[in-house]
Amino acid sequence: MAARLWGAHQRRTAAEYENTRSRPLSQTDSVSSSERDSPRNPRGGVFYQLLKSYRNPSDSSNINDSSSTKIGTADSSGATTPTRRKWYNDPDKGSQETLSMLVGASRKLANPHETKNSLPEPKALRRRPGHKRTTSGRIMSSAEIREGDEHKIQMQIADILQRQRYITKMCRALLLFGAPGHRLEEHLRTTARWLEVDSQYLYVPDCMIISFDDNLTHTTRMKIVREVQGVNLAKLKATHEIYKEVLHDVIALDEALERLEHLVSAPVEWPAWLRIIMYGLASACISVSFSSRFIDIPVIFVLGTLLGFGQVWVVPKSRTFAVVFEVLATTVFAFAARGLGSIADGGLFCFSAMTQSSIALILPGVLVLNSALELQSKAIVPGSIRIVYAIIYSLFLGYGITVGATLYGYVDPHANLDSTCRNPANQYWGFLFVPLFILFATFINNAKLKQMPLMVLVGTVGYVVNFYTSKKFAESLPIAYALGAFTVGLLANAYSRFAHGVAATVLLPAVFVQVPGGLATSGAITAGLQTATALNDSDPNNSNDSQLNTIVFSLAANMIQISIGLSVGLSLANLVVYPLGKRRSALWSL
Repeated sequence: MAARLWGAHQRRTAAEYENTRSRPLSQTDSVSSSERDSPRNPRGGVFYQLLKSYRNPSDSSNINDSSSTKIGTADSSGATTPTRRKWYNDPDKGSQETLSMLVGASRKLANPHETKNSLPEPKALRRRPGHKRTTSGRIMSSAEIREGDEHKIQMQIADILQRQRYITKMCRALLLFGAPGHRLEEHLRTTARWLEVDSQYLYVPDCMIISFDDNLTHTTRMKIVREVQGVNLAKLKATHEIYKEVLHDVIALDEALERLEHLVSAPVEWPAWLRIIMYGLASACISVSFSSRFIDIPVIFVLGTLLGFGQVWVVPKSRTFAVVFEVLATTVFAFAARGLGSIADGGLFCFSAMTQSSIALILPGVLVLNSALELQSKAIVPGSIRIVYAIIYSLFLGYGITVGATLYGYVDPHANLDSTCRNPANQYWGFLFVPLFILFATFINNAKLKQMPLMVLVGTVGYVVNFYTSKKFAESLPIAYALGAFTVGLLANAYSRFAHGVAATVLLPAVFVQVPGGLATSGAITAGLQTATALNDSDPNNSNDSQLNTIVFSLAANMIQISIGLSVGLSLANLVVYPLGKRRSALWSL
């Protein structure tokens, strides 16, 4: 079997080689429209273009050999019969003697008084013996053709490298600015198809493996793009504009590369101090969803500002602190909140509202949603990796809440044990505070001012739908999450289709509202408080381990339920607005 495959490969390679040798360079480089639409690019890669520079001299030498004057004729045996050279073509029959006599006669006419003996004997003019040029003659005759081909090949190599560099830069920008993970490969495949680059892609979280293939020489160039995935709504929209302009031939690749490099190196939209304050304001506004009271809002603002200081200022500067930041923050906040909530036996501050609101902005809602969307899109590798990480991350948060609340319980035997708030504010205050939360969240994620009104509108509509459907489907909350996600997905995709905007940038702030609201409705975060209460009240001789384990894993389970409902709703919205997908470019939505 291997011998047959090798023989077929050699026959095919020889046929393709002879075919390319018999065609002119212009025909070899031209690509028909049918070939351009095919996934296999017949133009070849860099290595193929380099091989052509070695092929051209031999081809031109063969042409020179065939076009040179033949001496003799070939008989049937293949041997050449030499013919007798003409007398006037004999190089040895020179005119040296005649030339010498002419020189002497001219000198004698010019000086008639000179004698014959006084005339100098003219030097004999020696000629270089003739010989037949072989290799050097062919090289010199093909030099002019080769120089032109070399310039053309250099231009083709530069064009191939430029297209590959654009795909790599676009991939890096998409990773940095928060493009949906389950659509990254689709974006890059669409770009490569229109740029006529034969390539393959494999995405794992925070890493894209790119393979640039050359099917004519059976070689591959590998590129690995590694970036920590973040969210920057303004730069994501700018990246989408560059992506569309390249696909529609509005700008050249030179300009696109320059704009991408400037976009990656440009500073963020808002300064660090403003985003730190926005963390505190956003935490204070979302506290209404966790049944807080107005007296709790100043304390929640302080805790949220401390969270923002650690997230924006400290984590980027210290890798060691970034590893333990989430667990440390939840432990400290739970400890402080339980201490404040124990004043006047819980009559002054609400322990559970302060704890849940202060960590709402580090909940892995978007992370779990991306994993659910990837698994739903059959992206098994990144979806599986991300869902496992999201579950462990949720357990870290639950662990921090449990440790902080339990430690204060051991310090103060009379600590407050209530996991709910007394006399909470009216839940309809959420219609005022939630739009403010979305506004502050857009500042945190570096959105432009002109993007914010639509984001606030879509997120508020989604919250209203989720608010009423969660009351209607109190026994089946994933249905309420799906309906809320379907509403925001429908509005965002309609904006993308009719106003040519970016649906993903509009959807992300709406998702930030859906996840904390869903966790507040399901009471998932209070599981850590219940665990702390059970640990403080447990009898060492009669402990119920199964009950404690159930409480600990409830946060991760509720996160997965919320994300499944959101992913189903968003997918249905995409199906309604784009039943057949987009014709030219990929779908920029969740």
